[in-house]
Amino acid sequence: MSAHTPCHMIKDLLPLYLDDLVSKESAAKIEQHLKSCSDCHEYYEHMKSELLEEQAQKQTETQREINYLKKIKQHTTKKLILGTVLTLSACILAFAVKLFIIGSPADTYHTTYLNVDKDTIQVGGTLAGSAQTFSHYKLKETKNGSELIIYTCLPSPWNKSSVFHLELPKNKIQGTLSINKMTVKEDGTIISAMANQLFQNKHPYIGDATANARLSQCLGIGNELGNFTNELQTETTPYGWTLYFENSTNNSAIFDEKMKGFSCIILALIDNLGEVSWEYTLELAEGPVTRTKTMTEADCTAYLGFPVKDFSKSPEDVQELLDILKRQCGLSFRSFE
Repeated sequence: MSAHTPCHMIKDLLPLYLDDLVSKESAAKIEQHLKSCSDCHEYYEHMKSELLEEQAQKQTETQREINYLKKIKQHTTKKLILGTVLTLSACILAFAVKLFIIGSPADTYHTTYLNVDKDTIQVGGTLAGSAQTFSHYKLKETKNGSELIIYTCLPSPWNKSSVFHLELPKNKIQGTLSINKMTVKEDGTIISAMANQLFQNKHPYIGDATANARLSQCLGIGNELGNFTNELQTETTPYGWTLYFENSTNNSAIFDEKMKGFSCIILALIDNLGEVSWEYTLELAEGPVTRTKTMTEADCTAYLGFPVKDFSKSPEDVQELLDILKRQCGLSFRSFE
């Protein structure tokens, strides 16, 4: 570049000079020219001012974008944290409500009373275990009607009692109502849990030892009268079942009366059974003696006043049999409850 470079060429090179895109020699020539040419120097200062302003404006816009992105990030982070906290709080609240308010269906509970009034079914009970309290109840629809479901929860200031007393409107119940293995019929008849369980253990053949064991366990014969062994007579009719009791007793009247009741139930619920015998040891002053008794189907029919086999047709019939044995024979032991 000559020492007499025209101004218009210097002005054309100034943008490159400002961006530091010219060679050292050219830069020196341009600087020398600017020192001697006031017009080009003024043009240079103006251009330089605009460039600096433009750079400052770009930097400001860039900083604004950075600040905006930071705000968005902070806002998103806050929303994420808040959402996480709210979700965790909702889970904790739902878990607490489930444990302390809603609860879950009770596995077992004891029914203390069951009454059928004109418009209501009154039922009360207690829950098993001190860690359970009554929460609420639901009526669950079943194939034949409804089932009472009792819900329990953990103890809390608003749920403290393990005892419940309910009045269920009869007009809200269609069909039968099942309550803790008991059944309330539409006409108000109550079928006890024992009657339902006994009917479920009805079977046709005395030769089925497993079914016999289930029936005797349901009745609680061993709990009432002690351990026993069995002998089945299945070769000729009448088919028989003999119970040999291991424990002795000093009151044969009570022992025999209970076994008469058990015999009636067993003969009713085993179709081809014709007689029940039992043997036990009676403690007398002069020493122990062995007693053997037998109840035939005819004996049970005479004892009850009705054909004994007729009591096996339905749970209602079994309940009637239990009621007769309580009322007529004075039987009130736990197995019939």
